[in-house]
Amino acid sequence: MTATHYDRAVAAPAPAPKQAPKQRPPLRVVKPEDNRQVDRRRRARLRIGFMVLVAVGGLFGLVASHVVLTQGQFRLQRVEANAAEQQAQYERLRLQVAELESPQRIVAAAQERLGMVTPPGVRYLSPTGVNGGPPPTAGKGAREHAAPQSPDWTAVKPHLASRP
Repeated sequence: MTATHYDRAVAAPAPAPKQAPKQRPPLRVVKPEDNRQVDRRRRARLRIGFMVLVAVGGLFGLVASHVVLTQGQFRLQRVEANAAEQQAQYERLRLQVAELESPQRIVAAAQERLGMVTPPGVRYLSPTGVNGGPPPTAGKGAREHAAPQSPDWTAVKPHLASRP
């Protein structure tokens, strides 16, 4: 049978050149001592990784504590500035109260606003006793420590005694 042009196109591709198989290392049984060395290396890597993690965490904690401390310092400065401002305002208000309470200002306001005048003279009254008599004298012993007596209103205002 002869091959036609059509048959040649469908024909299988030429086989690729064979590559030499890769050489595998010879297999061997792992001894327990070899396993221990691998475990030691693995544990050493884990320890180093853990120490690095602790160091990074410690540094992060240190930075965070400094940030918190700095924020607290800023807050303290604001509070101190506010306290100083309030203290200054308190001192201003105390000065204003002292000026408003001064006798000269009160007399001037009374004369200007209320039309009050200064009296021509001052007359002082002396206290009298309970029933209009002389005041009790000090040093009489029992009278100093005695409770004050209630006044006799019938003697002062006779019309009160007639009420029921």
